[in-house]
Amino acid sequence: MENFALMNRQVQYKYLPQGNEQGASRLTSQGERSPPFPSHHQHIKEHQLSYPQTPTMKSTTYSLTALAGLLALTHATPLPAVVVAPTDLALRQCGSQWYNPSSYACRAGADSNALCPVVNGEPMEECAGACYTPYRYNCNGTDLSEKPRKASGTFTLTASNPDQDFSGQPIQASGNHFWVGGHAATYCPSNVGSICSSFPNDMTLIGNGYMATVVPGGQSIYWQKDGALAFTQAHSSSQWNLSYYGGGIAYEGGGYFGPNGEDLVTCPVVPPGSNTTAWQLFARLAGVSFSSSCVGVYALVHDQNITAGAWQYT
Repeated sequence: MENFALMNRQVQYKYLPQGNEQGASRLTSQGERSPPFPSHHQHIKEHQLSYPQTPTMKSTTYSLTALAGLLALTHATPLPAVVVAPTDLALRQCGSQWYNPSSYACRAGADSNALCPVVNGEPMEECAGACYTPYRYNCNGTDLSEKPRKASGTFTLTASNPDQDFSGQPIQASGNHFWVGGHAATYCPSNVGSICSSFPNDMTLIGNGYMATVVPGGQSIYWQKDGALAFTQAHSSSQWNLSYYGGGIAYEGGGYFGPNGEDLVTCPVVPPGSNTTAWQLFARLAGVSFSSSCVGVYALVHDQNITAGAWQYT
Protein backbone atom coordinates (compact mmCIF):
# COMPACT_ATOMS: atom_id res chain seq x y z
CA MET A 1 0.00 0.00 0.00
CA GLU A 2 1.09 3.48 -0.69
CA ASN A 3 0.94 5.95 2.17
CA PHE A 4 -0.22 9.50 1.41
CA ALA A 5 -0.18 12.44 3.77
CA LEU A 6 -3.29 14.67 3.69
CA MET A 7 -2.14 18.24 3.94
CA ASN A 8 -3.38 21.79 3.53
CA ARG A 9 -7.08 20.97 3.81
CA GLN A 10 -9.07 24.19 3.37
CA VAL A 11 -12.79 24.69 3.94
CA GLN A 12 -14.55 27.67 2.38
CA TYR A 13 -18.20 28.76 2.75
CA LYS A 14 -20.32 30.40 0.12
CA TYR A 15 -23.87 31.71 0.38
CA LEU A 16 -25.86 30.93 -2.73
CA PRO A 17 -29.42 32.11 -3.49
CA GLN A 18 -31.84 29.22 -3.38
CA GLY A 19 -34.14 29.00 -6.39
CA ASN A 20 -35.74 32.28 -7.40
CA GLU A 21 -36.40 33.61 -3.91
CA GLN A 22 -34.12 36.63 -4.20
CA GLY A 23 -36.42 39.67 -3.93
CA ALA A 24 -39.57 37.53 -3.93
CA SER A 25 -42.76 39.03 -2.61
CA ARG A 26 -46.33 38.00 -1.88
CA LEU A 27 -49.41 39.58 -3.37
CA THR A 28 -52.13 40.50 -0.91
CA SER A 29 -55.79 39.73 -1.56
CA GLN A 30 -56.10 43.19 -3.11
CA GLY A 31 -53.39 42.53 -5.65
CA GLU A 32 -50.92 44.74 -3.82
CA ARG A 33 -47.35 43.57 -3.48
CA SER A 34 -45.97 43.03 -0.03
CA PRO A 35 -42.30 43.76 0.77
CA PRO A 36 -39.74 41.22 -0.37
CA PHE A 37 -39.09 38.06 1.65
CA PRO A 38 -35.48 37.80 2.88
CA SER A 39 -33.31 35.62 0.68
CA HIS A 40 -32.62 32.14 2.01
CA HIS A 41 -29.20 30.57 1.51
CA GLN A 42 -27.54 27.26 1.82
CA HIS A 43 -24.02 26.48 2.92
CA ILE A 44 -21.80 24.72 0.41
CA LYS A 45 -18.47 23.32 1.51
CA GLU A 46 -15.73 23.35 -0.99
CA HIS A 47 -12.89 21.00 -0.19
CA GLN A 48 -9.57 21.60 -1.80
CA LEU A 49 -7.22 18.66 -1.23
CA SER A 50 -3.55 18.44 -2.08
CA TYR A 51 -1.68 15.17 -2.06
CA PRO A 52 2.11 15.72 -1.96
CA GLN A 53 4.18 12.64 -2.38
CA THR A 54 5.80 11.12 0.74
CA PRO A 55 9.57 11.29 0.40
CA THR A 56 10.18 7.73 1.66
CA MET A 57 7.69 6.10 -0.69
CA LYS A 58 7.85 5.38 -4.39
CA SER A 59 6.47 8.22 -6.42
CA THR A 60 3.07 7.58 -7.98
CA THR A 61 1.71 9.74 -10.80
CA TYR A 62 -2.03 10.59 -10.89
CA SER A 63 -3.67 11.78 -14.07
CA LEU A 64 -5.49 15.11 -14.11
CA THR A 65 -8.67 13.26 -15.07
CA ALA A 66 -8.54 11.15 -11.92
CA LEU A 67 -7.97 14.14 -9.67
CA ALA A 68 -10.81 16.05 -11.32
CA GLY A 69 -13.12 13.12 -10.66
CA LEU A 70 -12.13 13.08 -6.98
CA LEU A 71 -12.81 16.79 -6.60
CA ALA A 72 -16.15 16.44 -8.36
CA LEU A 73 -17.25 13.99 -5.68
CA THR A 74 -16.71 16.61 -3.00
CA HIS A 75 -19.35 18.85 -4.67
CA ALA A 76 -21.91 16.18 -5.40
CA THR A 77 -23.76 16.24 -2.07
CA PRO A 78 -24.56 19.77 -0.82
CA LEU A 79 -25.75 20.37 2.70
CA PRO A 80 -29.52 20.76 3.29
CA ALA A 81 -30.93 24.26 2.80
CA VAL A 82 -30.97 26.33 5.97
CA VAL A 83 -33.64 29.03 6.44
CA VAL A 84 -32.00 31.91 8.22
CA ALA A 85 -33.53 34.93 9.90
CA PRO A 86 -32.65 38.34 8.47
CA THR A 87 -29.50 39.85 9.88
CA ASP A 88 -31.18 43.28 10.10
CA LEU A 89 -32.30 43.42 13.73
CA ALA A 90 -34.81 46.17 12.87
CA LEU A 91 -36.94 43.75 10.85
CA ARG A 92 -40.01 42.14 12.36
CA GLN A 93 -42.07 39.15 11.37
CA CYS A 94 -45.69 39.23 10.20
CA GLY A 95 -46.84 35.70 9.63
CA SER A 96 -44.31 34.26 7.18
CA GLN A 97 -43.12 37.68 6.04
CA TRP A 98 -40.34 39.90 7.32
CA TYR A 99 -40.87 43.63 7.14
CA ASN A 100 -39.38 46.96 8.13
CA PRO A 101 -41.66 48.68 10.68
CA SER A 102 -40.67 52.08 9.35
CA SER A 103 -42.23 51.16 6.00
CA TYR A 104 -45.04 48.73 6.90
CA ALA A 105 -47.38 47.74 9.71
CA CYS A 106 -48.64 44.24 10.40
CA ARG A 107 -52.44 44.20 10.44
CA ALA A 108 -54.53 41.21 11.51
CA GLY A 109 -57.88 41.11 9.72
CA ALA A 110 -59.84 39.25 7.10
CA ASP A 111 -56.60 38.81 5.20
CA SER A 112 -54.74 37.73 8.33
CA ASN A 113 -51.27 39.11 8.88
CA ALA A 114 -51.59 41.62 6.04
CA LEU A 115 -48.89 44.22 5.63
CA CYS A 116 -50.09 47.79 5.18
CA PRO A 117 -47.68 50.56 4.09
CA VAL A 118 -46.69 53.57 6.14
CA VAL A 119 -47.79 56.69 4.21
CA ASN A 120 -46.84 60.19 5.29
CA GLY A 121 -45.45 58.82 8.53
CA GLU A 122 -48.69 57.02 9.45
CA PRO A 123 -49.46 53.30 9.00
CA MET A 124 -52.54 52.65 6.89
CA GLU A 125 -55.44 50.78 8.49
CA GLU A 126 -56.79 47.40 7.35
CA CYS A 127 -60.38 46.64 6.30
CA ALA A 128 -61.32 43.19 4.99
CA GLY A 129 -57.89 42.71 3.44
CA ALA A 130 -57.59 46.25 2.05
CA CYS A 131 -55.29 48.97 3.35
CA TYR A 132 -56.75 52.46 3.61
CA THR A 133 -56.36 55.89 5.18
CA PRO A 134 -59.09 57.00 7.62
CA TYR A 135 -58.67 60.54 6.30
CA ARG A 136 -60.46 59.46 3.10
CA TYR A 137 -62.43 56.30 3.91
CA ASN A 138 -64.61 54.68 6.57
CA CYS A 139 -64.67 50.95 7.36
CA ASN A 140 -67.75 49.23 8.76
CA GLY A 141 -65.82 46.05 9.49
CA THR A 142 -66.33 44.42 6.10
CA ASP A 143 -66.55 47.22 3.53
CA LEU A 144 -64.83 50.50 2.72
CA SER A 145 -66.82 53.61 1.87
CA GLU A 146 -65.69 57.11 0.99
CA LYS A 147 -66.15 59.69 3.70
CA PRO A 148 -68.74 62.40 3.03
CA ARG A 149 -67.31 65.32 1.09
CA LYS A 150 -67.79 68.76 2.54
CA ALA A 151 -70.57 70.53 0.69
CA SER A 152 -70.50 73.86 2.52
CA GLY A 153 -68.97 75.75 5.43
CA THR A 154 -65.50 76.96 6.16
CA PHE A 155 -62.51 75.12 7.57
CA THR A 156 -58.82 75.34 8.37
CA LEU A 157 -56.07 72.84 7.57
CA THR A 158 -53.18 71.44 9.60
CA ALA A 159 -50.26 69.38 8.33
CA SER A 160 -49.76 65.82 9.54
CA ASN A 161 -46.67 63.67 9.14
CA PRO A 162 -45.35 62.34 12.47
CA ASP A 163 -41.91 61.84 10.94
CA GLN A 164 -41.50 65.58 10.38
CA ASP A 165 -40.98 68.46 12.80
CA PHE A 166 -43.71 70.51 11.11
CA SER A 167 -46.43 67.96 11.90
CA GLY A 168 -49.40 69.62 13.60
CA GLN A 169 -48.64 73.10 12.29
CA PRO A 170 -51.35 75.11 10.49
CA ILE A 171 -51.36 75.50 6.73
CA GLN A 172 -51.22 79.22 6.00
CA ALA A 173 -51.87 81.48 3.01
CA SER A 174 -49.12 83.88 2.00
CA GLY A 175 -47.79 85.22 -1.29
CA ASN A 176 -50.78 83.71 -3.14
CA HIS A 177 -49.68 80.20 -2.16
CA PHE A 178 -50.06 77.84 0.80
CA TRP A 179 -47.36 76.96 3.32
CA VAL A 180 -46.91 74.66 6.30
CA GLY A 181 -46.44 76.78 9.40
CA GLY A 182 -45.64 80.45 9.59
CA HIS A 183 -48.27 83.19 9.54
CA ALA A 184 -51.13 84.12 7.26
CA ALA A 185 -50.54 87.21 5.14
CA THR A 186 -53.64 89.41 5.37
CA TYR A 187 -54.70 92.97 4.61
CA CYS A 188 -57.58 95.13 5.78
CA PRO A 189 -57.95 98.76 4.58
CA SER A 190 -58.40 101.38 7.25
CA ASN A 191 -61.43 102.92 5.52
CA VAL A 192 -63.67 99.91 6.18
CA GLY A 193 -63.99 100.68 9.86
CA SER A 194 -64.08 98.34 12.82
CA ILE A 195 -64.74 95.21 10.77
CA CYS A 196 -61.00 94.68 10.58
CA SER A 197 -60.85 93.88 14.29
CA SER A 198 -63.45 91.14 13.91
CA PHE A 199 -61.16 88.86 11.87
CA PRO A 200 -58.74 86.35 13.43
CA ASN A 201 -56.25 87.51 10.72
CA ASP A 202 -53.59 84.87 11.52
CA MET A 203 -55.94 82.04 10.51
CA THR A 204 -56.19 80.78 6.94
CA LEU A 205 -59.87 80.05 6.47
CA ILE A 206 -61.09 78.45 3.25
CA GLY A 207 -64.23 76.97 1.76
CA ASN A 208 -64.90 74.77 -1.26
CA GLY A 209 -62.76 76.47 -3.88
CA TYR A 210 -62.53 79.90 -2.30
CA MET A 211 -60.76 81.92 0.35
CA ALA A 212 -63.09 82.85 3.19
CA THR A 213 -62.77 86.64 2.87
CA VAL A 214 -65.12 89.61 2.52
CA VAL A 215 -63.17 91.63 -0.05
CA PRO A 216 -65.44 92.57 -2.98
CA GLY A 217 -65.14 90.00 -5.75
CA GLY A 218 -63.70 87.40 -3.40
CA GLN A 219 -60.60 85.27 -3.92
CA SER A 220 -60.58 81.90 -5.67
CA ILE A 221 -58.43 78.82 -5.07
CA TYR A 222 -56.81 76.91 -7.94
CA TRP A 223 -53.98 74.50 -8.77
CA GLN A 224 -50.98 75.47 -10.85
CA LYS A 225 -49.25 73.29 -13.43
CA ASP A 226 -46.42 72.42 -11.04
CA GLY A 227 -48.98 71.10 -8.54
CA ALA A 228 -48.88 74.16 -6.25
CA LEU A 229 -52.07 75.17 -4.43
CA ALA A 230 -52.63 78.89 -5.08
CA PHE A 231 -55.23 81.65 -4.70
CA THR A 232 -56.04 84.75 -6.71
CA GLN A 233 -55.24 88.28 -5.70
CA ALA A 234 -58.02 90.53 -4.47
CA HIS A 235 -59.87 92.39 -7.25
CA SER A 236 -58.47 90.03 -9.87
CA SER A 237 -59.65 86.78 -11.44
CA SER A 238 -56.26 86.05 -12.99
CA GLN A 239 -55.08 82.48 -12.36
CA TRP A 240 -51.43 82.28 -13.25
CA ASN A 241 -50.08 78.99 -14.65
CA LEU A 242 -53.52 77.40 -14.21
CA SER A 243 -53.91 73.62 -14.19
CA TYR A 244 -57.19 73.06 -12.29
CA TYR A 245 -59.78 75.63 -11.30
CA GLY A 246 -61.21 75.24 -7.78
CA GLY A 247 -59.84 73.78 -4.59
CA GLY A 248 -59.21 70.23 -3.52
CA ILE A 249 -61.49 67.53 -2.12
CA ALA A 250 -62.27 68.06 1.57
CA TYR A 251 -63.74 65.22 3.63
CA GLU A 252 -65.90 65.65 6.70
CA GLY A 253 -63.75 64.72 9.69
CA GLY A 254 -60.97 63.70 7.32
CA GLY A 255 -58.36 65.18 5.05
CA TYR A 256 -57.90 67.53 2.13
CA PHE A 257 -56.63 66.12 -1.17
CA GLY A 258 -55.85 67.29 -4.70
CA PRO A 259 -58.44 68.27 -7.33
CA ASN A 260 -58.89 64.62 -8.37
CA GLY A 261 -58.08 63.12 -4.99
CA GLU A 262 -54.30 63.22 -5.41
CA ASP A 263 -52.05 62.97 -2.37
CA LEU A 264 -50.33 66.12 -1.14
CA VAL A 265 -46.64 66.83 -0.78
CA THR A 266 -44.68 69.68 0.73
CA CYS A 267 -41.36 70.94 -0.57
CA PRO A 268 -38.70 73.30 0.83
CA VAL A 269 -38.93 76.54 -1.14
CA VAL A 270 -37.53 80.02 -0.60
CA PRO A 271 -40.52 82.39 -0.98
CA PRO A 272 -40.10 85.53 -3.09
CA GLY A 273 -38.60 88.36 -1.07
CA SER A 274 -37.31 85.99 1.62
CA ASN A 275 -33.94 84.43 2.36
CA THR A 276 -35.26 81.53 4.45
CA THR A 277 -36.75 78.21 3.38
CA ALA A 278 -40.41 77.35 3.98
CA TRP A 279 -42.52 74.26 3.25
CA GLN A 280 -44.84 74.90 0.28
CA LEU A 281 -47.92 72.77 -0.39
CA PHE A 282 -48.41 70.85 -3.66
CA ALA A 283 -50.56 68.04 -5.05
CA ARG A 284 -49.06 65.08 -6.87
CA LEU A 285 -50.71 65.95 -10.19
CA ALA A 286 -50.27 63.53 -13.09
CA GLY A 287 -47.05 64.16 -14.96
CA VAL A 288 -45.52 66.31 -12.21
CA SER A 289 -42.32 65.08 -10.55
CA PHE A 290 -40.90 66.30 -7.27
CA SER A 291 -37.45 66.56 -5.73
CA SER A 292 -36.29 63.97 -3.22
CA SER A 293 -36.27 66.78 -0.65
CA CYS A 294 -40.08 66.90 -0.78
CA VAL A 295 -42.09 64.83 1.71
CA GLY A 296 -45.64 63.55 1.72
CA VAL A 297 -48.14 65.18 4.03
CA TYR A 298 -51.77 64.89 5.06
CA ALA A 299 -53.78 68.10 5.35
CA LEU A 300 -56.38 67.58 8.08
CA VAL A 301 -59.72 69.39 7.87
CA HIS A 302 -61.04 71.31 10.90
CA ASP A 303 -64.52 72.81 10.64
CA GLN A 304 -64.95 76.42 11.77
CA ASN A 305 -68.10 78.34 12.69
CA ILE A 306 -67.02 81.68 11.26
CA THR A 307 -67.56 82.95 7.73
CA ALA A 308 -64.40 84.98 7.09
CA GLY A 309 -60.82 84.77 8.28
CA ALA A 310 -59.65 88.11 6.87
CA TRP A 311 -60.67 91.01 4.71
CA GLN A 312 -58.31 89.58 2.11
CA TYR A 313 -55.29 87.29 1.91
CA THR A 314 -52.16 88.47 0.16
